[in-house]
Amino acid sequence: MSAAFSLTSAGLLVLAFAADRPYPVYAAGLVVIGLGIMLAAPSLTAQIASAVPVERAGIAGGLQSATRELGSALGVAVVGTVLTAGFTRHLPQALSAHRPAPHTVQEALALAPTDHQAITEAFTDGATTALRAAALIVFLVGAVVVTATRRPRRSA
Repeated sequence: MSAAFSLTSAGLLVLAFAADRPYPVYAAGLVVIGLGIMLAAPSLTAQIASAVPVERAGIAGGLQSATRELGSALGVAVVGTVLTAGFTRHLPQALSAHRPAPHTVQEALALAPTDHQAITEAFTDGATTALRAAALIVFLVGAVVVTATRRPRRSA
């Protein structure tokens, strides 16, 4: 499982630094994330299934679905919040001073259509920050999961 979380985290870092790189670099990051998730899914399923008696397998399946949905919702919320905060922080001064500050590219462009390049860069900077934060969170949560699921070795 440590390889799965490490790969996912590494792939997110590749995406964080791929904004001004050719598309194959970005695609490589996506492939690395996919490999990490591909390794994590069956391992986590096995961990959850082995934690309950066989007669409670339905509960384990429900728990797995619930944790996957909760993790997805929290992940989107955290990444979206960090991206929006980074975006608004990097907007040109005239837009940052506007109240309420624009929170989307569309809102920013409606207020300052001539600042297209600066608004795009602000979004890219926000996305880079969000991807770095996601990589760190995945790595730290992975460390906790790997540590918590280690089983003591039985002596022979």
